[in-house]
Amino acid sequence: MADIRDPFDDLRRPLVPLVPRPEFVASLFGRLREEFGMTSTEEAQTSESTQVPHGGLAMVHLRVDDADRAMRFFGALFGWQAERVPFGDHVSHYTVNTTTTIRLLDDPGSPVVVPNYAVADVARAISAVGSGGGRITEAEPAPDGGGWARGTDDQGLPVLVYRPGAYHPHAAPTQAASGEVGLVFIRADAAKAAAFYGEVLGWRLIAAHPESHYYDTVANVGVFDEAAAFGHPVEPSVTLYFSVEALLPALRQVEALGGRAGDHDQDMGPYFTAVCTDDQGTTFGVMSAALE
Repeated sequence: MADIRDPFDDLRRPLVPLVPRPEFVASLFGRLREEFGMTSTEEAQTSESTQVPHGGLAMVHLRVDDADRAMRFFGALFGWQAERVPFGDHVSHYTVNTTTTIRLLDDPGSPVVVPNYAVADVARAISAVGSGGGRITEAEPAPDGGGWARGTDDQGLPVLVYRPGAYHPHAAPTQAASGEVGLVFIRADAAKAAAFYGEVLGWRLIAAHPESHYYDTVANVGVFDEAAAFGHPVEPSVTLYFSVEALLPALRQVEALGGRAGDHDQDMGPYFTAVCTDDQGTTFGVMSAALE
């Protein structure tokens, strides 16, 4: 009789910290006044945002129904502090005390989760998206290689690229966040993802182990070929997980704030995870190497 293998074994791998925990330095944290409004090359070279390498995760958008209400929820849950910015008919909150900036926005036209990747040359990235089978829906490239562009990859997943510039001055944060971007979890065809993101962002997909269908890419981003692991069609998707010190206290806080905590399991390598919703129904994940 053939051995029965747990498909989630593909995700099990040695413990590797997902989020760096340096000493809290207020000047590190910021956000772009207009995340797409780029500065001169000289300013970009002196900006702390250039700490994100080409192809790295620079920001994540999380669409919510009401950005002010969402900021109250996530601020209480994760200790986030943010700057509120009106954009025409919608509002955004940019976190100022997280390692990776999170933008909460209530623009109904935005996908729920949009990873923002840093690139050295936006015009080249636009060309690579097109040649790789993706689609650019909106773009403002600059002659010097700066600017921004948004669209979808060749599997229909949202992608935004920009060349980080100088941060707009804002009030310094007064506390460290207790919840950080832990993982942008991409469910997709791994071979297609390797080809597309390799050309656009320079990624190399590295399997967690020789028989794994989970692949590490850049910091805080992973690709899971769930269709290959389970043997049935899976719609490509992106889930945003936040890392915390311990899972169960965070889940209790989700419930106390009016959200809904999902069932937890150790289904992502050494990490315990749960998929939750906030008090408006926005889906997000929570992850930790510890339960209590």
